[in-house]
Amino acid sequence: MFFDFHVHGDSRLALEARRLEYNGVAIIQSSKKYSQKKSVEIKEFDGDFRIWSGVEIYARNPEDLKKKVKKFRDKEDILIVNGGNLKINRAACEDPRVDILAHPYKNRRDSGINHVLAKKASENEVAIELGIASLIKTRLSSRARLLSQFRQIIKMHRKFGFPTIISSNAYSIYDLRTPRDIIALARCFGMTVEEAEESISKNPVNIIERNKINTVVKGVNIIE
Repeated sequence: MFFDFHVHGDSRLALEARRLEYNGVAIIQSSKKYSQKKSVEIKEFDGDFRIWSGVEIYARNPEDLKKKVKKFRDKEDILIVNGGNLKINRAACEDPRVDILAHPYKNRRDSGINHVLAKKASENEVAIELGIASLIKTRLSSRARLLSQFRQIIKMHRKFGFPTIISSNAYSIYDLRTPRDIIALARCFGMTVEEAEESISKNPVNIIERNKINTVVKGVNIIE
């Protein structure tokens, strides 16, 4: 079973993910433009595809992050923190209520994950996200830096054992890739097949189980 836990969109994008043989997606809103009205209606249907809702938190500082985590934790299935700032990265890794720290390397020359943050992420089961969109949409010079940053994160993952998540961060159907393509791409930045598979299967399931998310047993009906 494969999952993409960071997509932005509506029923059209979810339908495309199902066509590409995913078993579920998390549709993520920005905390900057948050609405409790969902873009996809969840109902039972005769299939095996699930949709969760989530929010990507943009925080000005660690104090602001704590307030927003408290605000959204009981409202959403998945909590993602928009990383890059080292103080925000650390605050996210230290908070067990956070599910995923997205692109801690954003606008940085290093990976944004040092030994201290890696240990905290492992202790609190905060998954570190490797975003495929950033690789696909960047120029060659930036792509080389990103590959190096991804390898640094994988090295830390192997040493400290924090979970990793690979996601598309898709805004349209053209940003999605099949699970097979994701695994092949992950090999390019040093992941083994087993590590890549865990990042789009086992680790998302662990987040679901940890949060005890109540999902529809058989799946969802996507209303366009």
